[in-house]
Amino acid sequence: MEAEKITLEEINKNIKKNSKEYINFCENIYKNQVLEAALNVMNNSDVQFILLAGPSSSGKTTTSKILRKVFEEHGYSALELSLDDFFVDRVDTPLWDDGEYNYETFDAIDWTLFSLCMQGLLKGASVKLPTYNFLTGNKEFGDATKLPKNSIVIIEGLHALNPIIDQFIPTNKSFKIYISVNTDIFKNGCPYLEHESIRLCRRMIRDLHHRGNSIEETLKTWKKVGIGENLYINPFVELAEYTINSFHPYEICVYNKILEEMKNESLKDTLKKLHHFEKLDENKVPSDSVLQEFMPTKK
Repeated sequence: MEAEKITLEEINKNIKKNSKEYINFCENIYKNQVLEAALNVMNNSDVQFILLAGPSSSGKTTTSKILRKVFEEHGYSALELSLDDFFVDRVDTPLWDDGEYNYETFDAIDWTLFSLCMQGLLKGASVKLPTYNFLTGNKEFGDATKLPKNSIVIIEGLHALNPIIDQFIPTNKSFKIYISVNTDIFKNGCPYLEHESIRLCRRMIRDLHHRGNSIEETLKTWKKVGIGENLYINPFVELAEYTINSFHPYEICVYNKILEEMKNESLKDTLKKLHHFEKLDENKVPSDSVLQEFMPTKK
């Protein structure tokens, strides 16, 4: 999929001119995409499942929540599910060649359990859905869930566009959405910051502040994340019925300030590029923005 383009000069010009207005403009572009996707679903009475896939740090989790809110505002019941909750127990998790756990692979998912749960929901039965405990490495089960009438199930995850899903959820009952950062930034007419680098900025901040992973740990795993995306997402992007670009042009100006304050030697090359962007304080990011998923924890 060809990336959209924007210039560093345009971003800086708009931030200097009226940052608040520009932030609202960027936020509305994203939210209008989510709303249009939801309207596509609501206009097809057969659809009961949204399958939302995208590479790491695309904003899948928050987008699922926003979709749920839109559906509920239109009189639907909505249930959010993550494919991560269907991970096999850690003792059964496949390994990379270096012996580390491989959560990217297709085989990290308990597809038998997923099938049972989806078939139960489709039949209107009560189903005990799993929650994966990342501390213990085991699935946990709470109260049974039964879908009321006029329900939409939103399933997000790395493998949500994989055709294997069609074995468990009929294609006429699903609507597939691909979400990613899909804009490259140019400077003086030349490529300057690619969309993958923007996702990496998001992930470094999120991992450090929300998952306790150092910058070095994130950079170490980033290559493996890319391998998983090339194997399990990119081949199926064209199967999506709707595409959301979660890039917010002003976000680079926020990351510029946050990453600079981290004072980490590993960020030296990244900061050289970000230095040319205007700076915005993180408190300028609206509380309901998808970018809050990647903001530092509030003190």
